[in-house]
Amino acid sequence: MTDPTQPLAQTTLALGKAAAEALLGVDALYRAESEDRDGLVVLDMSGAGELSPESFAGYAEAGSRFEELRSSTEELPEPDRRLYYDQLCSSTIAFTRWRRDGLDFKAQLGDFLHVPVAAVTDAELDTLRDELHARLGVMGYDGELTARCAAWEARHRVAPEDVPEVLGALLSEAWDRTEERMVEIPAPKSDGMHVATVSDVAYNARCDYLQRTIELNTDPVLTRPGLKHLAVHEGYPGHYVQFKLRETMVREGTAAADVFLSVVNTASSSVFEGIADTGM
Repeated sequence: MTDPTQPLAQTTLALGKAAAEALLGVDALYRAESEDRDGLVVLDMSGAGELSPESFAGYAEAGSRFEELRSSTEELPEPDRRLYYDQLCSSTIAFTRWRRDGLDFKAQLGDFLHVPVAAVTDAELDTLRDELHARLGVMGYDGELTARCAAWEARHRVAPEDVPEVLGALLSEAWDRTEERMVEIPAPKSDGMHVATVSDVAYNARCDYLQRTIELNTDPVLTRPGLKHLAVHEGYPGHYVQFKLRETMVREGTAAADVFLSVVNTASSSVFEGIADTGM
């Protein structure tokens, strides 16, 4: 594991910048040939002149470039950086193969995310249902699991028109607790996230870091505990703090330039969401 008190090697910083610029090149290629407006790189925090995207004639050329980058990961002195960049390159090679030749869904999960590909078993689901049923019973709810869940939701539901005020207050508290108990946020509180409610979209919530906005879908049932979860996941110490620390560390020279980017379908995706959720 890399010692956080020691600076990254120059070879690692150089590879990180090369990987970032190559990723932006693949992102441009993907946006040009698809209808996906979010792209492969869903967030780029770099400023003018900090990164120069590579240009690729097609996915075969892009895949070859990441084969080159993957071969250079063997030279990195930090074991965790060797693994990370090897997986990042492998994910992107798989992405170019998917766009060029196609990949079935299981292969996408395994090759993009580097996680075991297996469906949740009925036994695992039954265990979760039984535990939830028991916990709701201890809290005083009766009946079958669906009835207990419905009663719990009704008790804690927040009306759509009240969501901005409730979530705003939870975000303010989450900021204060993050600084008191975890880490000093390298920004004033006024730099934090604001709430914008949306409807008829294909997601529950998302963090638009550049606009400092949490877009929250008010179509599903929203509860105060659910909003508390969103406050720490999308805000503090979740994605906002994650992004703020990352861009700060790159400009301080203590992190490689690829952390300017938030990339989907890649080795960091599961870790990325896990970091946000551990705030609870």
